[in-house]
Amino acid sequence: MFEPLPSHPADLPENPLPQLLEEVFFAPLREVMEGGLKVRSCKILEDLPFVVLCVLRVLQSSKSGRDFIQSHGIPSLPGLNLANYFGSLGSKRRLALISSTNHAMTSRLRPGLRAHHDLLASLPELDGWEVWAGDGHAIAHATHDCRNSKDAHSPAHAIYKLDLRTGWADFIDLVRPTAAGVEHEMTTLRRQDKDQLRCGAAKGKSTLMVYDKAVVDFQFAYNLKQSRSIYQVTGWKDNFSPLTVMPRPIDRGNPANALVISDETVYFNNTPGVWRRITASCPDSDELYVTLTNEMTLPPGVLNQVRRLRWNIEKIFDQHERKLDETKAWTANDTGKRIQAIAICIAHNLLRLFGAKIEREEGIVDTKVIRAWHQRLADRAKMAAQAGRELPLKLYRDLYRPTEVSLQFIRWLRSMLLRATCYREALALLRPLMEKYL
Repeated sequence: MFEPLPSHPADLPENPLPQLLEEVFFAPLREVMEGGLKVRSCKILEDLPFVVLCVLRVLQSSKSGRDFIQSHGIPSLPGLNLANYFGSLGSKRRLALISSTNHAMTSRLRPGLRAHHDLLASLPELDGWEVWAGDGHAIAHATHDCRNSKDAHSPAHAIYKLDLRTGWADFIDLVRPTAAGVEHEMTTLRRQDKDQLRCGAAKGKSTLMVYDKAVVDFQFAYNLKQSRSIYQVTGWKDNFSPLTVMPRPIDRGNPANALVISDETVYFNNTPGVWRRITASCPDSDELYVTLTNEMTLPPGVLNQVRRLRWNIEKIFDQHERKLDETKAWTANDTGKRIQAIAICIAHNLLRLFGAKIEREEGIVDTKVIRAWHQRLADRAKMAAQAGRELPLKLYRDLYRPTEVSLQFIRWLRSMLLRATCYREALALLRPLMEKYL
């Protein structure tokens, strides 16, 4: 599985063997790691196989580290054992390596995904903006983790971000444990390099960061806006008490504003900066969506839709837990937990790249999932009509992309990787699985 591929056409045999699925799936990772990253030669576990092993542990369903290396590591790397495997997971050099790999993949490969399908292309007002969702996610502690002052184990809590244009995931930081549990996510965010929070926005451009309403710090948000052109979009809390509320005009000719009920400028006592409160309806229920933001120029309907799309990051966490079985920390040490968080992002992004590749080159999409979503949308449109309202079908369709891969696809991938299957043969087996459920 981990033998290096020939790097030049002259190195290829006269009658090359059919390409394996694993070679195609891991090709973007190999391209980045062999394209200039500093790697070190190791007797048992080279740097490229180490990163591949980390991704495989995310993709394959293993109950423990012992289970994983016996089932997936040792068959390909006979010298691998518990000591050198877990030693690698605790290596700061390996952490720096996988972190550099992740950054290189983001800078080199994410633009190709955006060119393939920019989810926000239907909202031209966002041209030039970086639009990301951020959220924290906790999984269970490792078996040998220390207990806190309450004689309980703290969860392994990490903060991630998701590019809402491409579905590209990235790791921000670990939430630090405290004597009684873990620190607040806002504390973790304040510690970050402010330029990193711009999420790659070009010079002179701005970033929208969509976050859960549990994480609101008016001063921090004001500082990010003033110094880095990072704007916050979040939910309105019931206990917010604005000092002044002033209505803003709404362009009813813009289809993005179809669901907007009101757009207001709000000022808070002893709070820096000016804010907006945007209230929008849910056409097939009586629920209202109230958004708080310090971005004052974009149409309210665009900001409402951006906040609605934050749900995509929640769905990805759901996929990590329910489908990829990433419910527990791999190691007790901080280094291993960071490696795991980054490996989760790389695995997710390889799935995104592979999905884009087979759609572009083979016309393969998860038809059964897309069909089910369109049926649910049609049902919602009927419910809205019964209530005397209208669902903006075109807007919802333009902003739709499956946020998860089906469990049927993941089972196929696991099986094909385990069996070292020919790429073409694997695709032939995949096509019917994407059309309907077994």
